Amino acid sequence: MKNQRLDRKIWMRWGFVIAGLFFVVFVSNEVIQIALLHQDQQMMDERKNWIESFVVRDGRLQIDRENAGLIHFSKKGDVKVTIYNRERQLLYDSTGMQNTKLHQSIGIHQVNDHLRYIAPLQADQKTVGYVQIEGKKTVIIGLSLIYFFIIIGGIALLLYRDYLVRSYAKPIRFASRMAENLLEGSYNMIASDHVKRESVLRLNLAMNRVSDAMHELSRSYRRQQDSMSTLIENIGNGLIFVDGSGRINYVNQTFKDDFHTPAAHWELADYHEVIPYENVRQMIDEVFDSKKKLAQQLHLTVGIERKHFDVSCAPIINKHHRVRGIVVVFHDITEIKKLENTRRDFVANVSHELKTPVTSLIGFTETLLDGARDDKDLEEQFLQIMLHEGQRLQSLITDLLELSKIEREHFELHWVQVSLRELLDNVLLIFKEKVTTKNIKIVRKNGSDGIVLGDAFRIRQIMINLITNAIAYTPENGTVTLSIQEHEQDVQLIISDTGIGIEAEQIPRIFERFYRVDKARSRDSGGTGLGLAIVKHLVEAHGGTIHVTSTPGKGSTFTITFLKSPPMIG
Repeated sequence: MKNQRLDRKIWMRWGFVIAGLFFVVFVSNEVIQIALLHQDQQMMDERKNWIESFVVRDGRLQIDRENAGLIHFSKKGDVKVTIYNRERQLLYDSTGMQNTKLHQSIGIHQVNDHLRYIAPLQADQKTVGYVQIEGKKTVIIGLSLIYFFIIIGGIALLLYRDYLVRSYAKPIRFASRMAENLLEGSYNMIASDHVKRESVLRLNLAMNRVSDAMHELSRSYRRQQDSMSTLIENIGNGLIFVDGSGRINYVNQTFKDDFHTPAAHWELADYHEVIPYENVRQMIDEVFDSKKKLAQQLHLTVGIERKHFDVSCAPIINKHHRVRGIVVVFHDITEIKKLENTRRDFVANVSHELKTPVTSLIGFTETLLDGARDDKDLEEQFLQIMLHEGQRLQSLITDLLELSKIEREHFELHWVQVSLRELLDNVLLIFKEKVTTKNIKIVRKNGSDGIVLGDAFRIRQIMINLITNAIAYTPENGTVTLSIQEHEQDVQLIISDTGIGIEAEQIPRIFERFYRVDKARSRDSGGTGLGLAIVKHLVEAHGGTIHVTSTPGKGSTFTITFLKSPPMIG
């Protein structure tokens, strides 16, 4: 269909051009004929004037005496001369005709290739007769041939023009399509370098160079864009870019993750409308006004949490010293703040825990030195107290060293197949005297052997710490229940007691260092407040989990899940 339309347009163009050529020839011929006719009329006027001056004498026609002159004039001018009287009757005819009367009107008439000129003969401004001069028209020899060559030349020029157009149109159209593809990011078109015309060859080579340069530039831009995008998305800090008009152009994934928001409606929105933190909006406003970098530590609410962020706003200034945009970076320092608080609390707790036994040791030592050692009963009592405080101090230091060892980066477990049932039987022998003293009943539920992969010594340590707590926080005549439940992928060790229980709000904190549910009872039992922290780290080192349920006044249940094949060795 497209080819048919193209053919129709070509034929229409050719028809228009040929018609135009014929029109030009026709107009040119008419102009030339009019010019020749005008020239012939001037010549006829001159001949008529000569004849008039020759044959009109004394106000009338005198032809008889001038007959010889008229014949000579006719032969010399190669014309026919006919003279008529005032009544249009023939008086003289150079051809010898005697019976002709003038019927045509005055003027010049074309008869085939001749002209017939009729004009009045006047004397004293009166018509005394008429003259008719008939001669050949002036003709330009070869005019038709000239017209023919004009038409042929026009057609030849048109053909040559079409040839030139075809010679340049195809490479130009190709270059145009190639340029469009380059603008669209497609670089698969290659211009031919085997062409005859130097100008076309130079165009093709230039287009190929442009294509190569743009392709390389595009690849470089994509690499930089990918690198920058990867860097921005994985920089570890939340980032917002605000343009010069105050609209948000970009929000990276880290910001969305940190603030738990998809931020889908943020882009292209005014930052005053979408950023929910007034202090952040004020920082951006201040940077727009001052054009200087600004940094602050802010407490921002994220969901139900309050997080600490180091927020910095940096303006992007153009060469006209105008703000093109602002980069807002959110560095989450919540964990750093928590670590600082934990260290501060740790130092305070350690100092407090060490102060009590050390104070007791110093106090009782000073008392003994002041004379109390003379009383043997009092001396023995003080020495027993000092021994107890020393043992407590030793336990605290041992647990601190153990916790420090477990938290080291290169802490390793000795992986073997362990039977939780056999390990639990051996551990219970340690508590035989203690449960007898408090009259606590140990209930062992039947279950499987509970074969897991782990460090037998560390699992034994987990059991000892948990059972110690269960016995310590269970009053006399209470019950501690132990069971092992085996599943397809894991094995659970469940330790339940009928002790004092734990309040719901305290459960998330019981694995913190030095945190005690009942501080007085824990200290009286010799606890250091580090047992559950050690348990948590050891369970996580085994790839397991620990779960606690408790009802105040009724008891607590600790469920430890060990994987049969931990990921670290699987």
